[in-house]
Amino acid sequence: MQSNLPLATTFTLLLCIVVPHIASAQSNRNNYPLSETSGDPWQIRWDRSDDFSGDEVDWKKWNQSPENFGAWVWDNQRNIRQSDGTVQITMRRLSMPIAVGNRRPTPYTSGMLKSYATGTYGYYEARMKGAAIFPGVCPSFWLYSKIDDSIAEEGKARYSEIDIVELTQRGNLRKNNERIADCNLHTILSNGTAGIQGRLWRRPNDERYRAEQANEVLLSFDPRDDFHTYGCEVTPETITWFIDGNRVGQKPNQHWHREMNVAISLGLRPPYSTYTEKGFIPSETETSDPFPITMEVDYVRVWERKRSQ
Repeated sequence: MQSNLPLATTFTLLLCIVVPHIASAQSNRNNYPLSETSGDPWQIRWDRSDDFSGDEVDWKKWNQSPENFGAWVWDNQRNIRQSDGTVQITMRRLSMPIAVGNRRPTPYTSGMLKSYATGTYGYYEARMKGAAIFPGVCPSFWLYSKIDDSIAEEGKARYSEIDIVELTQRGNLRKNNERIADCNLHTILSNGTAGIQGRLWRRPNDERYRAEQANEVLLSFDPRDDFHTYGCEVTPETITWFIDGNRVGQKPNQHWHREMNVAISLGLRPPYSTYTEKGFIPSETETSDPFPITMEVDYVRVWERKRSQ
């Protein structure tokens, strides 16, 4: 979610038609990953899981004021609501731009659920319905760590990010682009120098790293129309993605071993933002699109394999 593909980039590494399972909500009697068929023992981690069954967001579990890093500002107080068994995350366009810190003023605000608790290996799953607008916004379910610029050993990971899914972020109206799901990996490695100058970004849109970090999935459904289940299992050896219980991609786990927060967010994409080397910045594009626009999440679950006694 920190960065993504230039819009002219097309991945050909993985093109899958997903045949969806029946996507039903989890419950205490169905407390295991949707793709699990072996009967392996799992233990749910409620510090990073939520059924959103109450009338208020559990702000002891989710950070109410996450850090800003995009062409929009997080305003969780205004843009996140919980009711009727789901949480709703909204992107708004304000009449006047606002500025936070040294970032470019932007008229857009949105929301992000970011867990206080962190973890690495396990199975991560969320049942979500995308936001109606296309192109322009990107419902996302992802994991990301802190950046540790004190790490100076060359080749060591300072940052780990696993995009379990990013939806409807291709910024044009080409046929089926609204059905492309991106399931990608990002990392920052050390180039041998401490500090910010020692950051070596490895992004999935870079030709050198696509084979190791990029997955493009062509869905058999429009993710804006209904709820579907997006999952990912992270082990010390591999990272495997699932949609509606079906495996849609796998990569070796080379650099994604840091402690990561769980995040569900609604980001801004072209034509309303522009991607630069420093991330997304707001565009000057005028819009008649129906902002505010909202995504919904039924649940997010995190499991770890039970350890033998």
